[in-house]
Amino acid sequence: MAERIIFVKGNGKANRAAYLVGVEKVPAAVITRLLTGLIDLSGSKMDRAFYQGLAKYPRVLDALDAYGISPAMAVGSFKKLQEDNQPVRKVGEQRASKVVRAAELFSKGICKRFKGTPEQLVDAFLEMVAKPEFKKEAVDCISAFKKSYGESKLGFIKTSNRQGNPAAQKALAEARASKKK
Repeated sequence: MAERIIFVKGNGKANRAAYLVGVEKVPAAVITRLLTGLIDLSGSKMDRAFYQGLAKYPRVLDALDAYGISPAMAVGSFKKLQEDNQPVRKVGEQRASKVVRAAELFSKGICKRFKGTPEQLVDAFLEMVAKPEFKKEAVDCISAFKKSYGESKLGFIKTSNRQGNPAAQKALAEARASKKK
């Protein structure tokens, strides 16, 4: 019976992923929401929730009935197809946390300023940062940056008067606008 239900991958906003029951189509997002709602349900409760979830797709329900596929069998097929077609995430694509990114950024400066073992470097940095005169100097520097260069559109204080490429900024704005449509 599973061969009557197939998964069709999408390739963008205009052509989204879907499940086909015979020739009848139901969006993959609908099935994902349906399967989430069916967790821990069985028997008549699952059947009722299944039919309610696909109420907007009566042709799909008719196709399932025509092929003799019960809601339990359909749910099993949908789950198997969903598991088989989940995108595989690569380890290299995973973003680092803010703490990791900040630690990497500060570590470069620490290595250029202090000497010793890694633990000694970090201890020396933390000792220096804890001093009140460091805080005063940092606040003065940041205030000077804000006065000289202002803030970015995102609210960050700029540290130079470097300007972006106007042509690149315009192209980026157009690309963002086209994605919203």
